Amino acid sequence: MGRTIFVGDIHGCAAEFGDLLDALKFAQGVDRVLLVGDLVARGPDSAGVIALAQSVGAKAVRGNHDEKVLSWWRVAQTSGRREANRRVKLSERHQQVAAQCSEPQLAFLATLPLMMSLPEHNVLMVHAGVDPSIPTAANVEEVLLTVRSIDEQGKVTRRLTGLPWAAGWRGPQQIVFGHDARRNLQLEAFATGLDTGCCYGRQLSALVLDAGEPMPTAPEARRARVAQVAARAVWCPMGSGDGPE
Repeated sequence: MGRTIFVGDIHGCAAEFGDLLDALKFAQGVDRVLLVGDLVARGPDSAGVIALAQSVGAKAVRGNHDEKVLSWWRVAQTSGRREANRRVKLSERHQQVAAQCSEPQLAFLATLPLMMSLPEHNVLMVHAGVDPSIPTAANVEEVLLTVRSIDEQGKVTRRLTGLPWAAGWRGPQQIVFGHDARRNLQLEAFATGLDTGCCYGRQLSALVLDAGEPMPTAPEARRARVAQVAARAVWCPMGSGDGPE
């Protein structure tokens, strides 16, 4: 096995995903690509992201934007698209994803787990994060998909107030996550946040480990393993993070 390439939130930025793989000289059938979720929405080409992910054999965890589209798709599968449109209110961006992606591509999103354990790297990969006060296996879907912070009462929240949850995580596993573009690259003691806001016109980031290499504990050692490519455009304005997403 070659390298393990962890990639931050792509959000429909298929061209930049290709740019990143090219910059890393990705070796098909040798390297493996692991995505932290939110493959779709906000950028221009969600279908292209899924197609490229499938073509390189990427594995991924499910993000909150992936789940939003899937919440509609599951109803459409059992009750038809008209009933799904009535029962599940999607934003215009998520409607575009549902219209753009093929049934096999949506089915691919539906296979994505909420967590992925990579013991060879001492890594747990999730989309948003965990509640540091409980065992990782006890975390519910909402937390895994949306958490950002620990509030003044010590409770996890999707808001940006308080302490980043990653700063409160004490391991021993290293966690690789995305979701929190407003805080940009995060290098906490036991957690690495890779959402650097490509869809907002910033960068798409990856962290690269050699085969069997444990995730470094020193933040600067992890920073040295981060590669980035620039966004090709500002595809979406960045909000406050406190609205419905």
